[in-house]
Amino acid sequence: MGESFTTLPVEHHVRPRRSAKGKERARDPLAELSNPSKAGPSKPKPKKQHQPQVTGWDCVPVARSEVSAIPPVWSKDGRFYFTAANTSVFVHSSTTANFARLSTLSSTDPHGHRKPITALLLHPTNPLQLVTASEDGTVKIWDWVEGRHVRTVLLADDGRVNQICVGQVADKWWIFATVTNPKPGKKVRDDNGHLQHRLMRVPLLPQVVPAGEKHIPYQYLVGKLRSQPAAIMMSPRSNYVVALAGAKAYVYRLPATVADDKWKLNCVKFVSDETFTCGAFAPDRKSRTGSVQEEWFATGDERGVIRLWHGLGAAFRQLDAAAIEAQQAELAEKPLYADTEKRLPTTSLHWHAHAVAAIAFTSAGAQILSVGEESVLVQWHLASGKREYIPRLGGRPILSVAVRPGSRGVEEEYWMGFADGALMRVGASTGHVSAVGQGVRLDPLRPTSKGPYPLAVHPATKALVVPSSHPSTLQFIDPLASTVLFDLEVAPSNRVSRREDKELIPVAVEKVAFSEPKDGRSEWMATVVGRRADEEEGGGFVKTLTFWRWNGDRYVVNTQYPRPHGTDDVTSLSFGPAASQGGEPFALTAGSSGSVKLWHVRQVKKTQQGKTSAKKPAVAEYYWSTRSTFSYRSLGVYAAAFSPDATLVALAHGSVVTLWDAQTNLLLRPLVSGVDARKVAFSGSEGRYLVAGAAYKGVTVWDLLSCEVVNTLPSQAVDVLLPTPSGFIAAQSSATATTLAFFNPNGTLARSANLKSGFTVMTTLPATGSAVHLVGIAPSGEISRFGDLQTAAAPAARSVSSAAAPARRATSIWQEMFGKDAFLDDIDLAPEPEAAAVAVSALQRRAAGHPEQVFDGPSHTLPPVGLLFDAFMDEFLGSAKDEQGAAEGEAIEIDELPNLGAAPLSLAADAVRVVRDDDVAQLEVFFKELMASVPAKPKAAPATPKVSTPQGGKDKKKNKQLNGLGVPNGHANGHSRSVSTPSKSGKVSAASTPDDDGKKSKSKKRKAPRASDV
Repeated sequence: MGESFTTLPVEHHVRPRRSAKGKERARDPLAELSNPSKAGPSKPKPKKQHQPQVTGWDCVPVARSEVSAIPPVWSKDGRFYFTAANTSVFVHSSTTANFARLSTLSSTDPHGHRKPITALLLHPTNPLQLVTASEDGTVKIWDWVEGRHVRTVLLADDGRVNQICVGQVADKWWIFATVTNPKPGKKVRDDNGHLQHRLMRVPLLPQVVPAGEKHIPYQYLVGKLRSQPAAIMMSPRSNYVVALAGAKAYVYRLPATVADDKWKLNCVKFVSDETFTCGAFAPDRKSRTGSVQEEWFATGDERGVIRLWHGLGAAFRQLDAAAIEAQQAELAEKPLYADTEKRLPTTSLHWHAHAVAAIAFTSAGAQILSVGEESVLVQWHLASGKREYIPRLGGRPILSVAVRPGSRGVEEEYWMGFADGALMRVGASTGHVSAVGQGVRLDPLRPTSKGPYPLAVHPATKALVVPSSHPSTLQFIDPLASTVLFDLEVAPSNRVSRREDKELIPVAVEKVAFSEPKDGRSEWMATVVGRRADEEEGGGFVKTLTFWRWNGDRYVVNTQYPRPHGTDDVTSLSFGPAASQGGEPFALTAGSSGSVKLWHVRQVKKTQQGKTSAKKPAVAEYYWSTRSTFSYRSLGVYAAAFSPDATLVALAHGSVVTLWDAQTNLLLRPLVSGVDARKVAFSGSEGRYLVAGAAYKGVTVWDLLSCEVVNTLPSQAVDVLLPTPSGFIAAQSSATATTLAFFNPNGTLARSANLKSGFTVMTTLPATGSAVHLVGIAPSGEISRFGDLQTAAAPAARSVSSAAAPARRATSIWQEMFGKDAFLDDIDLAPEPEAAAVAVSALQRRAAGHPEQVFDGPSHTLPPVGLLFDAFMDEFLGSAKDEQGAAEGEAIEIDELPNLGAAPLSLAADAVRVVRDDDVAQLEVFFKELMASVPAKPKAAPATPKVSTPQGGKDKKKNKQLNGLGVPNGHANGHSRSVSTPSKSGKVSAASTPDDDGKKSKSKKRKAPRASDV
C-alpha cells in the first residue's frame, strides 16, 4: 500500500461511536480524506435511497457431464460416430485428428427426448437414420444428416424404456424393448416392488393408423421379466432375442414364418448363480468346411465372472420334443410356448474383482473384450484360453466398450467410455492407446464430496485449473475454448481397491496457488494434497505441501514437505508478490490449530560432479524452506490474505482478524469483528480496505488508514467472497440459483446479478476495465462462465507454454567438428530445446511401415520381444543383397535417400552452416600450431608404410606426409594399418604392415560385418 501504517491503541477500534441524535455528529475519517474542505461537524442530510442495478446473466457452459454407459455407434462407411449423453445425441467426425463434434440432436427440438437417453442404434435399413430410446417411454427415429426428428414410437405413457434391439422376422423389422412402469393400483415402495418389467415388440417401420385410433394397438407383449432388466440382445441371424434380468437369461426363439403380427414366442430361462450385468452375442461365423455354426452368447455378472452360453439349439429341441409329447398325451391345457427353467453347461472366465461393466466381441469373434471398475481392458482369447491386459487406461471405471471395425488402411480399434465422460481407443494390432478428443473431464466424486475444492487461474496464460477425472490430477483448461491444455498428476495413488478390502479414500488436491507472472510465466506453483488419516495412522489429517517449478512445458516437483502442520488441516495457501522479497516470491500456509508458516526460496550452487570448481560452471539449484512461524493466542486460522503490495498479512480467526507485517512477523493490529469471520480479503486496487465475511451471513469492512469499521452488513449472505480491483463480490448460492452482490471498496452496494444455476465455488477471470468475468462450479461438478462477457477480455494466450523459448546459441566451427562437449568453457548446462526430438518424431510418423512406430505406445502394450526381433533385424540391417556386396568388399553407393513418406525430405533453413573466411583462418592457425608442437620422430621409429595406388607410385611423397593430427595414419600409438584403394579394374591391393617386433607381415583383407554377426 502506498500510505504509511500508523499503530493505534487496541481499545480504539472497539470504542462505540457517539449517537448523532441531538449531539455533535461523529467524525467520518473517510469523508474528511475524500473532501478535506468539508471536514468537521455538519448537519445530517437525508440519505438517498440507492436502487442497485439488477442484471440477469446467462451461463455459458465450459464443461458439462457427458457420462454415459451407451457405447459409441459408427456410420456404415466409418467416417462418423455417434455418442449419447443425457437427452442429446452428438455426431462426431472419426477421420479428423481432433474428432470434431459436427452436430447435436438435442432435446431443444420440440419433438426431442425429455429424459435421458438409454439406448442408441443405427437404423438397419436406412444408414442415414438413428434409433434412440429414453426414460420418457418413447423410441425416436432421427435423420442425423439433416439433423431432424423423423417420428416417435410410444411404448409406455408412465414408464421408461431400458434397452432396445432390432431384429427381422419374416421380412419385417421389429423393435424389441424392455419397458418398466408402475403396477396399476400399487403404492410406491423403496424396494421397487411396485414396478413391473416387460419385454415388448413394435414394428420398426411406420404403420397406417386407422382414423380415431392410436398406435398403441401395434405394441405386442413378448414376455414378463421378474427383475430389473440389465441387457437385451439380438442374435446375428435374428433367430433369438435374449433379455438378461436378475440372475436369469430369458431366451426367446423367433419364428421363421408367420401368418400375421400376432405371433407368440417360445421361451427358455437359463439360471445363473449371480446377477447379470451385461451380455453380447457372438458374431456370425462359419467353420472351415463352410457349415454355419450355432449361435451363442456371453454374459458378465456382479462377481466379475464371464460365462459362455452354448447349446441354445439343443435346449429348444428339447422344448419341442416335450411339447410333442404333451400333444400326444392330449394335454391341451399346456401351451406350446410354455416357459421352461433349466441350467445350461457354461464356460466361466474370471479375472475381474468387481462387476463386469461391459463385454464385446471382436469383429472376427476370436476374442472377448471385458471392462469394469479396475480400468483395465482384458482380452480373452477363446481358442487358447489365454488373456492379455491393457492397464492404466484412466483413473475412473470403464462403463462401456465397443469395437470399431477396421477397413483398408485402418486397423480395428477398441473404444472405451469412462465414468468421467472420457473416451479412449486401443489399436487392435499395434496396442497404441490414445484419447478420443480430449475434453474437460469432471470429477465423478464431486457431487458426493464435502471437502475443499481447488479452483485457481494460471496467471501467465489465464487458464483455469480444476481437478480432472481423479481428485489427485489437475487439468489446465482454456475457459473460452473449453479445451484441455494438459493434465498434471499431483499425487500418484492407487485408484482401484480390492473388493474384500475397505474402500480406499482417494488422495485429493485441496489447494493450489501460483506465483505472480515474471517474464511471461508463473515460475512457481504450490499444491496441498491430503486425506483424513485412519486410526492406525494416529488420526487427524495426512497433508503434503509440494512446490512445483516450470521447466518449459509443464510443472515438475521441486520441494515436498509431508505434514507441514503436523496432523492439522491446512486451511490456507497463498503466494505473496515478489516485490518485497527482492524478486523471489514467498508463500504462506496456515493450520487449523493456529500455526502460520512463511516459506521462501533458497539457492545453492552445484556442478555435475557435486563440487564447485573455477573451471566448471556452477548450476544454481533452488529449493523452498521455512522462513518463520508465528501464531496468535493459539486461535485457529480459517483464512489468510496478502495485501496487493505484500507488506501485510490478514488472518481470520473467527471473532477477531489480525494484521501482521510480512517482513518482520510483527503483530500490527487485532481487529474485533462483529461476525464470525471465516473469509478475509483486501478490497480496492491499493488494498486500503479489509473485508471479513462470516460462514453464511454477515460482512464487515475496515478502513486500514484508521482501523475503524466503515460498513457492516449483518444480513448479507456470503457463501463466496471474491476480491476485485473495483471492490468485492458476495455471492449467495442455492441448489437452483445464485445471487451476486457487487460492492464498492468501502462496502456500499453497487449492483447485483442473478443466475439461474447454483454455484458453490467461484473465482474471477482476468478482464479489462470494470468488466467482471467469473467462473463457477455447480455441486454436480459442471463448470460455467458468466459475467460481462461482451466486454470481458479474452486471454492473450491459449497455451500454457506460451512463454517465448530461449534463443539457441550459435555453435562455432570447433563445436561442429569436434562436438559441443569437447570444450568445457562452452558447455551449456541448460536443457536443450526439444525441436530436434520433435522433428525426429514427425519424421518417424511419416515413415509409414517402419517398425519404430511400435514404440509410440506405452511400454506395457508392446508385443513380446521374440515377435519383434526378426522384423527389426531385417529392417535395420538392410536386404541380403546389400549384405553380400558389403561382404565382398565392394563399395556401396547410395544414389538417393529412401522415400520415408508422402512428403519429400528437405533440410531446414538453419541446418546448413556457411563457412566464412575467419573460420578457415582459425582452422589454419590451429593446425599450424598443432603440427609445430609435434615432437621429432625417434631414430628407431618404423618407416611409414607404402600404399600402392593405381598410378604406379606417383604419389609416394604424399604417402610419406603425416596426417592432420601429427600421427602416421591417424593412430596415436604409432601402429599403422593397411590402406586399400580400389583400382579401375576393381581389384584391391594390400600394403605390408610392420608389427611390434619390426617384422613385416601381410595384412588380411577387411570385410564388412554380416547382418548375422551383428
